[in-house]
Amino acid sequence: MPSRLQEIQQALGDYVPALIRDIKEGDEIYSAIDTGFQALAAGSLSWARLNQVMHLCSEAGMSEGFYRYYFLELPSLHPYPADKVFTGPTYTPPVGTTEIKSLNQFQWGLRRFIYDAMLFWGNLRQAYRDLRQLSYEEISPQFTAQRLDEKRLSMRGAVRSPVSIPRDHRYLISEMACKTYESSASLKEVEHVKLAVEAFKALKEEGHVVTPALLRERAKAVASGKGQTDLFELLFEDPDASLETEDAVVALYSGQWQAFKEARTAALENTKVYLSICNDLDVYVATSMRTRQDFRDMANTCDEIFGDPRLQRYNIRYFDPTLSAAEHHEDKGIIECLMVKTAKVVLYFAQYKESLGKVSEYAMGLSLGKPVIILCPSDTRGREIFRFYRDSHPLTRLIEFESGIVTGAMVTHTVADVVVLLERILSNTMEYDLQRKPGTESYYLLKERLTQSTVRVVTDNKLLTETFWNNYHEVH
Repeated sequence: MPSRLQEIQQALGDYVPALIRDIKEGDEIYSAIDTGFQALAAGSLSWARLNQVMHLCSEAGMSEGFYRYYFLELPSLHPYPADKVFTGPTYTPPVGTTEIKSLNQFQWGLRRFIYDAMLFWGNLRQAYRDLRQLSYEEISPQFTAQRLDEKRLSMRGAVRSPVSIPRDHRYLISEMACKTYESSASLKEVEHVKLAVEAFKALKEEGHVVTPALLRERAKAVASGKGQTDLFELLFEDPDASLETEDAVVALYSGQWQAFKEARTAALENTKVYLSICNDLDVYVATSMRTRQDFRDMANTCDEIFGDPRLQRYNIRYFDPTLSAAEHHEDKGIIECLMVKTAKVVLYFAQYKESLGKVSEYAMGLSLGKPVIILCPSDTRGREIFRFYRDSHPLTRLIEFESGIVTGAMVTHTVADVVVLLERILSNTMEYDLQRKPGTESYYLLKERLTQSTVRVVTDNKLLTETFWNNYHEVH
């Protein structure tokens, strides 16, 4: 049989480790907590008895409303399901109870408070200071206000959708394609067309029959020699037969020229559509696309995610960068910043090479306190990126600028996880696990349950904690 001291340490060690760190049988803290355990053993830990224990431990007591909200009732309008704070089976307190009846019930309330403090304060002590004297009627609305209005999302109806652009033409709205085509008055003056003609002339001078494969190979070499390898994506157009004249080479790109004009027109129109719904945007998709296949893959993955039946009831509005363009690159930056600011969620596509623009959008999302989902590739290398981002990279957790709360991204390598996470975010059913950082006493990590990504942190570094909170909200 464990001793009472061991029972106390086992029951409270994960919740108030600093309080019980040095307790010994017979000292004041031990005696105070022991009275609470005696009350639980007798079948009831009342509000008055719990406050008495708190006072004897030199801690401030709590209001009846705080006691009721956290220990007696299961709130129906909390930002997450309060019956799922334990790993494993759900827990609900006894219906109609007016006192804490079991250790499990007591731990349930403690765990809920820690979740709330980490999610919405980033500081356990400040959360308790702000809540402990409030009535039930004052506490409850604070958390209800943190919920998304799922009913409104489901009932708001459809809006005008962006114009579809064929997958194989979406690469033509890339900034590189726009620069090459829009800066030229005619097809002959387009930079990559001139490279193709140059390659053709060199092959003819060498006496070659210019086949599609040979032209592509030489054009790539010419582009590389001029430091213009980015243009090679636009040199993919294949003729049906051997080419005999320069005009035939130019004509090869006439279809691409027309497709560019049509894709560009549609993308500019789509941007107007996105601006018209930015006040109710759900998901901003952050990605960088360099090749045709990047654009194809991006379009396919968006269709897979947002076409999932589980999300259809929300009429999700999402910003798809493969369908949008701006007149000027400065406007593009302004538009995308606005979309990040107004979106409810940022979905970040991790790739083998990252870009400044995409990383900036990710950082903005976390710094605004928004849920950020990172989707890594599903192959072997992508899983390495996933593990690095989830478990090691220090900047997958940033600070929400307004509140100072540590906010972490949810990292996965499966589309299925993204769908589940989006559904949980929009339905206020996110699930979390509370862990202590291995090797520490009271360094708390709050992890999103599905991906085990750390989304909140409370450090046990006293100097860092005091310095941070003493300075963060000062006006300079």
